[in-house]
Amino acid sequence: MTRPSNRSVFTGVRRCLALAATALCVMLPAHATWIDTDPVCQVFGCVVVHDGISFSVYDNYDSTAGRRLVPGEPLILRTGSSLPGTGTVNPVITGSRDEALSSAPLADQGARLGIDTNGDGIGDRFPIDANNSGYLDAGDSLDIFAINTSTSIIGAATSYQRSFYISSTSDFYLSAQALPSVSGSGVTLGNGLNGIGFTYQLTTRGNDDGMAFGRRVQRGQVNRPIGNVATMADLLGQPTQIMEFRRAIRKRNANTLAEQSVRFDYVYDFGNYDMSMGNGDLNFEIEFDFYSR
Repeated sequence: MTRPSNRSVFTGVRRCLALAATALCVMLPAHATWIDTDPVCQVFGCVVVHDGISFSVYDNYDSTAGRRLVPGEPLILRTGSSLPGTGTVNPVITGSRDEALSSAPLADQGARLGIDTNGDGIGDRFPIDANNSGYLDAGDSLDIFAINTSTSIIGAATSYQRSFYISSTSDFYLSAQALPSVSGSGVTLGNGLNGIGFTYQLTTRGNDDGMAFGRRVQRGQVNRPIGNVATMADLLGQPTQIMEFRRAIRKRNANTLAEQSVRFDYVYDFGNYDMSMGNGDLNFEIEFDFYSR
């Protein structure tokens, strides 16, 4: 069985800050969010990732060296922030604000994969979830089915769709990296990750569980997918840039950070798994990061 997991993130004021030996003052309209008033975000640029509840700030500024980062450097996670809402950011199930990691498989559980018996890409047989855990475990079973040339393994649900929200005051790159643990039996590291597809996109406006996002973001050619990523194996080894943001995401004059955010959606699926791979297990995580552009 396969156990995937991933981890893979408010009124106008006048602020003055002595930064890099220069007095900085920021004047903003009456309906500005904290990202519009934060001096580092305004002068050097920053990226904010959030899950609709908690957020983290990644700065395009090295405070220890007193310099702006050069293109290609990873942005620096801001620590010790006193901004209300700063905290751990977890991916959510796409279309909701339900924390995905809170429903991750336990050590003795796995993702529920189904059987497509006629090759139409739709599951015809699924494990019986005896304890309604939502995952494959020792108490589950599968009815007898016949195998033919069209029989294949598919994902048993859409629960492999994940999202998080991003805003920024500057351009940047988004990267992803697969961090697998040791696999076993017939499923090896190579064929295991090659069998897990990885697709992604941006949703620029919507409403998730009552949280409206994207009303005050830049439109047009702001971002574009980059890289040649089709499976989790393409993300193995080192961070891989998967999306380029050519300018700031957010617009000013917003009431909430969500209004200034887009939603990054990604899906991992099991369409390339094959019964000939045998039994086994594979554990992996997806780690995302941000880079100066």
